[in-house]
Amino acid sequence: MPYVEIRSQSGSQQQKLHAPRLANSVLGFVVICGFLGMLAIWWPIHQHARNFEAQVEATNATRGAKAIRLAVSRALEREWESLRAVAGQIASKDYDEVRAFTDAVLVAGGRVSWAGLADLSGTIRVGSNGLREGTSVSGTDWYRRGLRGPFFGAMTSSATEQSHDRKEVLNISVPVKSPDGSVKGVYVYSLKASWLRQYVEAAADDLELVTYVVDARGRSVFDQDQENQPNLTPVDLSSLSLNIGSAQIIEDKNGERNIYAVAPELTIGNAPPTGLSVVVRIPPSNFGEDASQLSSAMWMSLFSLVGILAIFSMFFTRHFVRPLERLTDIATEIADGKEPYPEEYDSSRESEKLSEALSRIQSRYY
Repeated sequence: MPYVEIRSQSGSQQQKLHAPRLANSVLGFVVICGFLGMLAIWWPIHQHARNFEAQVEATNATRGAKAIRLAVSRALEREWESLRAVAGQIASKDYDEVRAFTDAVLVAGGRVSWAGLADLSGTIRVGSNGLREGTSVSGTDWYRRGLRGPFFGAMTSSATEQSHDRKEVLNISVPVKSPDGSVKGVYVYSLKASWLRQYVEAAADDLELVTYVVDARGRSVFDQDQENQPNLTPVDLSSLSLNIGSAQIIEDKNGERNIYAVAPELTIGNAPPTGLSVVVRIPPSNFGEDASQLSSAMWMSLFSLVGILAIFSMFFTRHFVRPLERLTDIATEIADGKEPYPEEYDSSRESEKLSEALSRIQSRYY
């Protein structure tokens, strides 16, 4: 029997040594719950902040694309109005008078590389500065489609005043009609691609956006280098073909997220369709910073909250838990046959009742 009692006391002591203290348990519980609470608060707010920022940036990108399209469209529309005005003036004039109009076009704004009049046989009868006169253009798109109505051509190369010098141009053409409405020929402007590119870049710089002018296949008409091509998905390409605007977050080859916004059809208003669209890209360096700053501020607030919880937990432990631990030690001393001083605690109702109970027990034995 004594052997069993010793074994039981030893087991009790081992259990006592392995069991954590109540104060440590309280502090550990508070710390664990605090960190879990931090993650529970931070994660959804951080994700919402990132999604909200991306949505705002996508909206800004869409507005930027529309703003650039509007600015470029207004510039192109002025050239269309000039082309129509000249075509209406020359309908009843001879070639010498037409040549005077045509030569004046080049010095009017510096946007036209070449202008000319082709007759119904497809031969250029008047060219600015005499360039290309007598050349047959019956097989060109701007002539064949210009006979039917206003036409905006694709990017092409055109000779300048020096035959060896060729520059990228965009041809716009309209039919020249006599007073009775019959078509007499086609009048064409070869707009400088460099002018349009500089105009787009200036507008993009003002809005601090990376901008492309793309064709229906999604390829930039100005930058033929593959490195500078916009990274468009099939969804973006379909939005171009369906003539709807879109804004999406697309990951590049390096895994970085870029926001692309599409403003379909470069011209709006009275100008004919161009088949070109404006694509705006917001690189990853331009967004995500606000969400990161919010995360940093939120982490600081959460750590401050955990620090406050830790301080209050220490106060709680000292005021409520430590008296219980001391009363537990007194009960152990009484069970061991010692005569501890009967301390009384009133930090809580449980401590007060336990103190009174230990005092009564101590008075019975001693």
